[in-house]
Amino acid sequence: MGLTSSLMIGRSGLMSSQAAIEVAGNNLANATNPAYHRQVANLTGMGVREIGQGMFVGRGVQLESITRVIDEALERRLRNAISDQAGTQARQEYLQRIEAIHNEFTDVDLSSHLNQFFNSWSELANRPEDLSLRSLVVAEGMKLGAYIQRQYQSLIDTREQLDASITQSGARVADILDQLAALNKSIVAAESGRGGAHDLRDERDRLMTELAGYIDITTVEQANGVIDIHVGSTPILLNGNNRGFEVRRETIDGDLSISLHIKADGTELRPASGRLGALIQAREHDIGDAMEKLDKLAHELIYEVNRIHTGGQGMQGHTSLTGTNRVLDTSLPLNDPEAGLGFEPTHGSFLIHVTQKSSSHRSTVQIPVDLDGIGADTSLDGLAAYITANVDHLTAAVTSDGRLRMQTSSGDFEVSFSDDSSGVLAALGVNTFFTGSSARDMDVRADLQGNLRLLNAGQEHLAGDNRNAFAIEGIRDRAMDRLDGLSVTQFWSRHVEDLAVKLGQANQRLESDRIVTENLTNQRNSYSGVNIDEEAINLLTFQRAYQGSARFISVIDEMFQTLLGLV
Repeated sequence: MGLTSSLMIGRSGLMSSQAAIEVAGNNLANATNPAYHRQVANLTGMGVREIGQGMFVGRGVQLESITRVIDEALERRLRNAISDQAGTQARQEYLQRIEAIHNEFTDVDLSSHLNQFFNSWSELANRPEDLSLRSLVVAEGMKLGAYIQRQYQSLIDTREQLDASITQSGARVADILDQLAALNKSIVAAESGRGGAHDLRDERDRLMTELAGYIDITTVEQANGVIDIHVGSTPILLNGNNRGFEVRRETIDGDLSISLHIKADGTELRPASGRLGALIQAREHDIGDAMEKLDKLAHELIYEVNRIHTGGQGMQGHTSLTGTNRVLDTSLPLNDPEAGLGFEPTHGSFLIHVTQKSSSHRSTVQIPVDLDGIGADTSLDGLAAYITANVDHLTAAVTSDGRLRMQTSSGDFEVSFSDDSSGVLAALGVNTFFTGSSARDMDVRADLQGNLRLLNAGQEHLAGDNRNAFAIEGIRDRAMDRLDGLSVTQFWSRHVEDLAVKLGQANQRLESDRIVTENLTNQRNSYSGVNIDEEAINLLTFQRAYQGSARFISVIDEMFQTLLGLV
């Protein structure tokens, strides 16, 4: 029994050392695997046997377990840091794209185009009847409108690229959740509550780290090894099962809306960080804000320039003109939102002047615009009928597509306008400089491009008058209530400054997040990663132990042979 027990001791040393060598070898093989967690062979004695009164000797060694070296708290902190860094990086990326589209602080930017446009009116004020300067005004207006349209379209294109990125990222999140659900089941089946499926757990941790790059998550491990995953307080992986993840695209009031939802019950997810969270925020706030600011500037600039332009006169009047803006329902009051005008007229009036060229006789009629909400307010149909009934030699009608059209009785009569306190002419696009009502469609009126003499640089029908040109040039520095009390140039400068501040903050935060992630990664590698030198020492130690056990068995064998030889 003594020699047999000794052989068992030797055998246990061989088996345990061999297993420990395999663990060290596996660690070395995975030294460059970033998802791998170092494994440790835990050896323990097999108890003792009594060989004499009060004397005991060990029975050998056994491999008690192979443990995976992991600090769950550190892993959670690292995933949170990865979410923060991925989110900040995504937001910085799109802030940089917006800044590149604006291209400010160069000679080819919106600020420069605005100044060139207003400068052209200033130059025209010096020589209001100079056709070359009139041509410059029209050209600068067209350049400004085209530039704003291009900027707006570039922002739309950027938003569409962002939308595609959200869709692709959402598809990857859904795929990761499917894989995690499958891994949960595999781990439960492999471990049966005892642990040990280290490779499966490493793969699950790798996928959770990748998932954290898209959305910020919290994890809870159940007793059976299943991992539950939450976004905020909403579970997306519960009891090992995937509840489903989807990106919803819905059109609301003509605008595309994108949101994240749980398939199982439709709960909306609003991740605070991660790439998807940042992309949603960039879409709603950064790109949306840039589009809103550009559209607001274009809208107010169009209206203010047009309102002044409609009240002035050019080197000749009109024999026929048609408003550029449509009314969807010509029977509704002009300030009714259902009428569909891009600009809202107010209660007031304007003057129509009809001049007979042959006699230079001019008649003036005040046209009331009743929009006080009391009684029957002015509609487009009513306005056209009133003009026809009260202004000699002028007929007004509503076109089939809802525009106001005016026509003098013959080529000997011309029509002009002034003193529009209601803004209805600018709202209807009558005798304006710009067409359109937003950054999407801003342009110079087509008949101005074809006849420079129609450009309204003066007032009160005085030849060589420049007051309208000066008034339009003055818009550059005039504070506007609808632009937060700023001028158009100040409004845009404020937006550019705010964008620069946001980008600067994003750059600083990205650097901070990078440092935090790097430090946590180093901590994780130091704790859970493979140290090649350390594993080489372990390998040598277990090799020597194996050799010692083999030598021990050889000695016992010799003792057996000696004993047998005595028989």
